[in-house]
Amino acid sequence: MLTISEPYKTMLVDEIAFVREKMDVESDIRKKVYYYSAVHAMVQRVLNIDPNFDRQLVFMFTVLFASYSQMRACADQIVAGDRMITPPENFFDRISTYLQELEGKVRNNEDTYIILEKIAVSAYLLDGNGYYLYQKGWMKLPE
Repeated sequence: MLTISEPYKTMLVDEIAFVREKMDVESDIRKKVYYYSAVHAMVQRVLNIDPNFDRQLVFMFTVLFASYSQMRACADQIVAGDRMITPPENFFDRISTYLQELEGKVRNNEDTYIILEKIAVSAYLLDGNGYYLYQKGWMKLPE
């Protein structure tokens, strides 16, 4: 269960909602990743200002930052012309769904592990081994 002070919880869920809306209307992968970066940044801000330190926020930051880094690396490779690894067709639609679920979990002070696991698995699909396992049919985007 999350223990975030109410004003900071509101800041975080509002940021997640804004990011999701921006990502949903954007077609450029670089811009989607750019907007996504705001989520881990806001989590870190809350960690820095909310005296109710919450360990789950540290985990959330770590997963969101790692997933952002993997998305950024993949987008940079694609922009450079390397299309060896490409996100699955509905990758960013799923990320948007996960963000919506995360927003709800934070809003309701619920455990975020399952949704963060989905984000981590999705980002792993953009790594060489994850993409290989995806091509073999052993991994899929989580539901």
